[in-house]
Order: sequence, then structure tokens, then C-alpha cells
Amino acid sequence: MGRRRYCLLSLLLCLLLVGRHAPVRAQDSTQSGERLVLAFYYAWFDMLTWEKPLLDKPLQLYHSSDVYAIQQHVLAAREAGIDALVQAWYGPDMTNNQTEPNFRILLDQAQIQGIRAAVSVDMGGPFLQSEDAVLTALQTLRDGRAQHPAYLRVDGRPVVFFWRQEQFSVATWQAIRAQVDPERQMVWIAEGVQLDYLEVFDGLYLYSVAWSATPAAVLVRWGATVERWNAQHNATRYWVATVMPGYDDSATGRPDAFVRPREGGAYYRACWQGAAQSDADWVVITSFNEWLEGTHIEPSTLYGDFYIGLTAELAADYRSARIAAEPTPTPEPPTATPEIVAPTATITPTATSVPATPTLTVTVELTSTATPTPTATPFRLSTPTPRVVVIPPAASPTAYPAAVGASSATLTPLPPRTFVPVEGVPPKPTCGSAPALLLALICVVALLRRR
Repeated sequence: MGRRRYCLLSLLLCLLLVGRHAPVRAQDSTQSGERLVLAFYYAWFDMLTWEKPLLDKPLQLYHSSDVYAIQQHVLAAREAGIDALVQAWYGPDMTNNQTEPNFRILLDQAQIQGIRAAVSVDMGGPFLQSEDAVLTALQTLRDGRAQHPAYLRVDGRPVVFFWRQEQFSVATWQAIRAQVDPERQMVWIAEGVQLDYLEVFDGLYLYSVAWSATPAAVLVRWGATVERWNAQHNATRYWVATVMPGYDDSATGRPDAFVRPREGGAYYRACWQGAAQSDADWVVITSFNEWLEGTHIEPSTLYGDFYIGLTAELAADYRSARIAAEPTPTPEPPTATPEIVAPTATITPTATSVPATPTLTVTVELTSTATPTPTATPFRLSTPTPRVVVIPPAASPTAYPAAVGASSATLTPLPPRTFVPVEGVPPKPTCGSAPALLLALICVVALLRRR
């Protein structure tokens, strides 16, 4: 009898241990008015990336398709207070396109860790160059990935960002949306400074503000611009404010490459200050891991996890509207190497210069003779040359449960790792449930034998 009681107690302890390590469900949908903190995420790196003359690198070099690497990114994003990672996405094509299979892994890892993920439809790559290709991609996204429990939804509507949507005219986008989303059951966020796209899209963001030494003023002006557009059109469009820690694309070899120093975190704080003062609906960080343009907040050899901690602080202040009027610089880690500012760092490309006047009017923005306004340049660098990544049939797309957020939804199994451990470092062991289940099974067998 004593042994049976011991076995029952052991079984109970095992079940408690299993419960402790159960996956955390991502919240199925946020509500309008919730201040979201998002971050652009890139999943097309491999070992060739780290051979470039980058000024900074990840603490551990990785392949973007490594499940363990994606898991670590999701954990860091959660620690930083990020609600969702917005991954650049080339569409559902599985040939020579690792953004699609990697986004599946990101969704599963986001669900496990209790955050969310979304896509930024990347019109700058080689895949989405025709109206038919974009139409097919958006229909596939709507019926497939957007049904995943961890996909970012607001009021039940999946959120989709776009980059370089100006490749198509407003009329073309109206035709596309009429076929993909005629009842506006999705939230489409456009990029850039052309306000006409707000006739089709549900919000606007600037990918980069690094061309300006005063990002707070830029964000306040653009927040007011979107607000005026809403008032003039009796509409409601989202204003998504961009925050950046700095910028350095000198490793790309671009003729117009330049540096925006991080200033010990002061530039990042100034961006967050502007986001709060512009009454931004959401904030999007450029970026979590765009290494080739030096906008990363991912833990690195130069900064450690300084920007993860700083993001957590500023994100919490933004949500509670506690960001001070005058940001206080926070020194970066003392071990950080001083940044080398290129001679052209003070030269702002003429195509992205901003008027000195603090007031921006819609008339100025839309007339052909307007003073040059900020554009998406400096561009976020897409994959220079797509690698040949042939996905086996077993990895073909799978449909997600139609009832998003149903309690019976199960996690999509993670695909096996296809790369050797990065830099020879094996995955860190995690506290799984296998040993506990094995012990529980032994106890049950012992009880049955007693009977």
C-alpha cells in the first residue's frame, strides 16, 4: 500500500512538471486601441552573410532556417517587450525562397512563447513582380498562414505590412483588394510617403527615419499628417511610428551609404519620444536583425543585450505613455567599441532631405514641386542573391484550423533541423517532458503489476 501511494505521488509530481513546461498560447487577437510594439524581422541569412565586412555580428552566428536560432530570436523579442515580429516575406513560392518555410517555424515558435508574428509583403524581391503573383500570394496568406493561432490579429483581422507597394498604382491595388479582401477583413499597412495609398490601405509607416538627425520631429509631423488625412476623408487609418537605434549600411558598398550614430542609445530614445508625441497607434522597430544596415537590436558582439533591455524599458513607457519630453541618454555597455563614423555621415541624401520648417501640410506633400520628403531610402537590403533552397514534399504547405484561437488548436510540428549546429555549438538542452512522462509510465506499470 505504501508503494502504491508512493507511485501515485510520483505520478502527480510528474504531471505537475509536465504542466510547468506546457507551451504558452499566443493571444489570439488584440483590440483596437491597444498600443502594439512590433519589430521587422529578416529570415534570409546564412554563413555567407557573416563573411561580409559587418561592423557588428550576432553573439552566435546562425542560419535563418535553424529552428534553434529562430527560437532564440523569439525569446529575445519577448524579453524586449515586442508583441509581434513582422517578417519580410517573398510569398508562398517554396523554390529558392526560404522566407516561406522560415515563417512557418517563426509562427510555431511565437505560439510556444506567447507572442505573435506577421508578414511584410516584400515587393522588392524577385518573386512578387506581377499583379497575378501578388494576388495569389495574398490569397494564399489569407487562407493559410493568417489562420495560424499566433498570427497577429487586431479585432480578429490579420495584419499585413507591405514594403514598396508603390510598385503598383493605387488603382491596381484597389483591384487586388477587391478580389482578395473586398469586405476589409484584413488590416493592410502601406509604407512610404504617398498618402494616396491610404485610399486602399488601412495605415501608413515610414520604413526609415535614419536620414534625419531629429527623428522625433519627423514622427510628430507624419503623425499629424495622417491625422489630417483621416479628418479630411472622414476615415480611420493607423499611424505606425518607426523607431530605430541607428543606421550604418557601409558594409553594403552602396555609393550613398552613410552612418547614423547610435549615440549611446540617445537616438533610439529620441525615436520613441517622437512615437509617443505623435500619438502613434503602434510602434514598429527597424529592426530586430537587419545586420547589413546596422539597425539591429538583436544581441551582438558590440552591444551585448543592451538594446533588448532598453527596448523593454521604452516599450513599457510607450504603452503607459510615460516617455519623458526630454530623453535621458543611457550609456551603452562600457565594452562597446566606439563607432567609426564615415566621412559622409553628415551628408543626407538629397532625395530624403526634410524641410526645416516644423509644420508639414498635405498640400506640400502632394504637389509635384514639393520640397523633397522622406522616402523608404535608405532601403532595407533584401536578399542579394536567392540561394537554391528546395523544400522536400513533406514540407509542403498545410492548412491551419479555420477556427482561429480555438482551444483545441494544436501546434504545428517543427521541421527537422537541416543544418549542422552553427559554429559547432549544439542546441542548448531544454526542460522537456519526456523524462517525466517516462517516470509516470513506470509508476503506472508498477500499479498495474500490483493489481
